[in-house]
Amino acid sequence: MGRIVIAGALAVVLSAGSASAQTCTGTPMTSAAITSLIAGRYACANISPTQHWNELHQAGKVLDYKKGPTDPIDPSDTATHPTGTFAVTGSGGPQTTGTVTYNYGAGGTYGYNIYANGTGTNPFSATGTYSFCGVTGGAPQLLVTVSSSHC
Repeated sequence: MGRIVIAGALAVVLSAGSASAQTCTGTPMTSAAITSLIAGRYACANISPTQHWNELHQAGKVLDYKKGPTDPIDPSDTATHPTGTFAVTGSGGPQTTGTVTYNYGAGGTYGYNIYANGTGTNPFSATGTYSFCGVTGGAPQLLVTVSSSHC
């Protein structure tokens, strides 16, 4: 029940647009580029002073880092107990826009197109900052750091 409340609160904060300073113009990434970028990496964003993303993308699952894997009070998620799932879609050729869709169960489903308008650059497999631009589920526009380690 606590996870549902947290996910719902996060959805409210996200939909309020608390995080800005991203640019949703230019050419969005393809599904292949999105997959290359996020597979096995963390998506980190400061949504508000008290809400932060620190989510590992691992084999279709979203694992919230929280306070670390061995913390006795608030341990990180595991593959058997994920925060949610993600899927990257897009079809029709190598230049087709890709979308990453996050499903947090009762917390909602949110789809994003991703743009390399922060420090992230071509070939889009490099870590850095990227604009996650909401396209479904009331997803907001966010500046997200993609990193090989937790934030």
